[in-house]
Amino acid sequence: MVEEICDITKDALAHEDMAKAAKIEPLEQVVDDLKSKIKLHHTIRLSKSLCSIELGFILSDLLTNFERVSDHCSNIAGCLIEMSSHESLDLHSYLAKVKKGGKEYDNLYKQYSEKYALAENND
Repeated sequence: MVEEICDITKDALAHEDMAKAAKIEPLEQVVDDLKSKIKLHHTIRLSKSLCSIELGFILSDLLTNFERVSDHCSNIAGCLIEMSSHESLDLHSYLAKVKKGGKEYDNLYKQYSEKYALAENND
């Protein structure tokens, strides 16, 4: 998932492709959602003594770094879109507007969520 968001971001930036840039924010939200789910699954494994706290620290670091990469991709996409449509930069307003949803955003979010869904019984 992180590899895909990086590839889309690289292509959007290299070709100033706003259609690709618009695909990044829904994917970034799926990264955030999965980070939370993976942490929950780890907590469940800990409670069942199926994993250690030490491994949890490593997992947490990895998840934080993956989320940070996706956040950077989101910022790049937001800047591309804002600069192309307004010739100014108001990234916070753009992201607030995008996160309210819309048909295209909702459809992409659903597709990415299904594509990267965790398997059941991942505890």
